[in-house]
Amino acid sequence: MPRESSIVAAIVRLAKQRGWWTMKIHGGPYQLAGVPDLLCLRHGQAVFLEVKQPGKKATPLQARRMNEIETQGGAMCHVVTSTEEADACLRTDEASRGGAAHDTPVDRG
Repeated sequence: MPRESSIVAAIVRLAKQRGWWTMKIHGGPYQLAGVPDLLCLRHGQAVFLEVKQPGKKATPLQARRMNEIETQGGAMCHVVTSTEEADACLRTDEASRGGAAHDTPVDRG
């Protein structure tokens, strides 16, 4: 099974290739717990990605934070386990640019 850090690195490379400004969010004593791993920005749009190993799910706290971000900040959040899933999320959010965000609920895991 691939390590989560390897999946994160591959997703960062992919997002940058697709023109997204991408930042890894590191936890720490001053960081709000449960915030997704990656922040991707492009054309005034923000997408948060919580990266998990295949078969793993977001914790209840992570799911709550993602709902808070979507509700309060208007940015979409996704749980992804591969570059393919991340690419699909980024493409979907690119398509929604200029319109309403997703109308379907996001599967938290």
